[in-house]
Amino acid sequence: MNDMHCESAAPLAPLVKTWLGLLALTGLSLLLGHGLHGQVGLQWLVAAILWLKGWLVIRHFIEADRAHPLIRRVLYGFITITPVLLLVTALFGRQLARLTTL
Repeated sequence: MNDMHCESAAPLAPLVKTWLGLLALTGLSLLLGHGLHGQVGLQWLVAAILWLKGWLVIRHFIEADRAHPLIRRVLYGFITITPVLLLVTALFGRQLARLTTL
């Protein structure tokens, strides 16, 4: 029984490290947002952190590498398009707002 516990606990170590990494990236996001509020380039940092966090979740928790290729492409597409749309909104927000108002 003790051996089974050791075997099942071993795969948790990478997940715990990933979780701690996600917490650290979230804390970094908060610090950057507070310290660099309104600064040029902040959007790029936030987009990069957003992509990295999405990649970590997809890779370690959803295990996209084991998923069907279509599902894997959809997941990676999502984590790619989300930061890109964040940057487009940050760079062209006023123009987009004008285009979408009635």
